[in-house]
Amino acid sequence: MTKQDIPRNSSIDRRTVLGLLSGGLATLAGCSSGLSDSSDGGGGPPEEQSDYIEETSIEIVKNGRQLALEVAVTDEIEPSSVSIITESGREFSSDYFSSGETRTRLSLTEGEDSNEPLPRGQHTLYLRGDDVETKLPLELGTTFELEEVVPGTEYEEVGDDSLGVVLRNVGQRTGAAVRTIVNGENKDSDPFAPIKPDETGIVEFKFLLNNRVANCAKVEETTERAEKLTVEFLWSNPVVLTQTISYDNSKGCKKSLAGTPEEITEKSTETET
Repeated sequence: MTKQDIPRNSSIDRRTVLGLLSGGLATLAGCSSGLSDSSDGGGGPPEEQSDYIEETSIEIVKNGRQLALEVAVTDEIEPSSVSIITESGREFSSDYFSSGETRTRLSLTEGEDSNEPLPRGQHTLYLRGDDVETKLPLELGTTFELEEVVPGTEYEEVGDDSLGVVLRNVGQRTGAAVRTIVNGENKDSDPFAPIKPDETGIVEFKFLLNNRVANCAKVEETTERAEKLTVEFLWSNPVVLTQTISYDNSKGCKKSLAGTPEEITEKSTETET
């Protein structure tokens, strides 16, 4: 096993605004109440399945580009190591406990430059120690639903010329977005924080309401167009919706929201482990 180069101190970048990170890698902050699959149908987080594990949480490492799963065990055992094994049987990451330690971190990303996250799947958390050897299901994901779509002028965390999509985490686990897509085209994005269970966060579609003439559609003086907006998540199904935008070219270019958004149910593409 290889010792993971993940800082163990408690200095974590905790953010309160949900944005996006370009390049397709989500960074998570804070902690989750547990881990399950995208349908919330798993057997519960490891701490609910084992007498040896007290808590698990997903955190962002201080450099802001790596994810870590923090694992805390009871002080009734002498743990030696813990690993994440993918459903294909590959050891994704592992770490040793120092003498007297009951808490450690496992990397949820790999690759020095790419920082690719642990793929979706039914993985295993493998804990070893003195008189202890246990394997526990480890599945990541939750479910997000559309709450509303708002112009940036109504939301402090969103640029005035951008559009904000408010999402609610209706599952039991913490989750986070990966990227935004407009009419099938990937868009630039910024760093962000996760959405915890039963909480909302806002995703910014940058410059979608920009009123510069160069960014205005070549249409008649007034018209409406339905834009297909997609928010993809790290371990969960995407949220896909259509939102109609009104264009008024009678005096330069003015964009505004028209009507209510309509959520579309689509199947996500599974990532092979």
